[in-house]
Amino acid sequence: MFSRFSFLATLMSLTLVVWLVALALLLDVLPVQRVEARILPTLMLFPSETVTPTIKSTVTATQTMLPTQTALPTNTPEPTSTLTPSATPTLSVRLLEVTAVMHGVYIEPTSTLFPIGTNLLPAPPNPIDPLPDATHAVAPFMGWYSFESDYPTVQYNPVRWTARQNIVASEGQCHRYEGAGSVSFLFEGEGLRVRYVAARNMGIFEVVVDGQVIDTVDAYSPALIFTSTRVYFVGSGSHRLTIRATGRRHPQSEGITVGLDAIQVYRANANTLIIPPPAETNTSVATPRPAQSIELVSAPATTIPTPTPLAPAEITVSVVIAYDENGNREVDPAEGVSGIPVRAVAVDSNQVIAQSVTDMHGYAQLLVVTDSDLRIVAPYFGEVWDVPLSTRSGSNQFTLLLEPGNQPGIIP
Repeated sequence: MFSRFSFLATLMSLTLVVWLVALALLLDVLPVQRVEARILPTLMLFPSETVTPTIKSTVTATQTMLPTQTALPTNTPEPTSTLTPSATPTLSVRLLEVTAVMHGVYIEPTSTLFPIGTNLLPAPPNPIDPLPDATHAVAPFMGWYSFESDYPTVQYNPVRWTARQNIVASEGQCHRYEGAGSVSFLFEGEGLRVRYVAARNMGIFEVVVDGQVIDTVDAYSPALIFTSTRVYFVGSGSHRLTIRATGRRHPQSEGITVGLDAIQVYRANANTLIIPPPAETNTSVATPRPAQSIELVSAPATTIPTPTPLAPAEITVSVVIAYDENGNREVDPAEGVSGIPVRAVAVDSNQVIAQSVTDMHGYAQLLVVTDSDLRIVAPYFGEVWDVPLSTRSGSNQFTLLLEPGNQPGIIP
């Protein structure tokens, strides 16, 4: 009984082992999962022992991953720059630049347009004496006006400038001072000219406008004359003129006196525009030095001599104005006409450099020192005599004989 039972148990155990091995082989073939069968060691059965065999089977199901296709590398998109709009549009790429030159074609430059009726002047015009006296006129002063040396706004420093009477002076009067004096005057205008006294004892003075020295004048002259500076362009607006003695003098001068005859001012009207003249540049001139030695290598070439400019000359001009009462075409005693102005004018600048008045005998004399041709003018009669500097005769005499029939209408 016991033997049969043991034999059956052993047979059943072997059968079970066979099934398990078959099952394991079957699971090994499957593509999806794999079953591992692990048989734990069992006790050996002997016929004398009755033991129920315990079979512990651990099945681990693992999923076998099929080989997957490796993904190809993809292009990583680069970061796109964000354009920030600017206030000023710019062109990133210059496409084409063309420069066309048309030979023989001249385009007139566009000129500045001025209002219709505007009078353009390149500089203040030269004044024509006699000028209107500002003392007897009402401001504003348009054109050229003469402010005499005794005008109320002409200020002297020191105040003790001496007033002198002279029939040749402007309005018959001038002011002078010997020392470090000055004259100050406020004016409004574009042009300026200073009329001053020149004589043997006169010194050197400066013309100052708005604090800037614009000219230095040597007032020395061998004879007493009343003359003027050149015309200065000072720009439109208000200005301060200062005539300042320097305390220096000409080597031949006997003193340092400064004399003011009149201040002449030009002011343009609303329809006149003065174009500033080119700025003057002071170019330094090299001082010549004597040669240490001269070596004549060859004879110099024949050159045409250049005319030497004439030096200033002293010219005496005498004028006689008479009324031919008896008609004998000669100047007889008691026929002279007195009180007639006679002036000496520089031909190149139309500037009056000397003037006089005929005496009771109709006689007037002018002593002039100049380096240009002269023109002697008797304004009341429109008579003109030319005195070329090249003659340098030193003395010139002119006679104006009036017809008897012209006396009532011409003589003032």
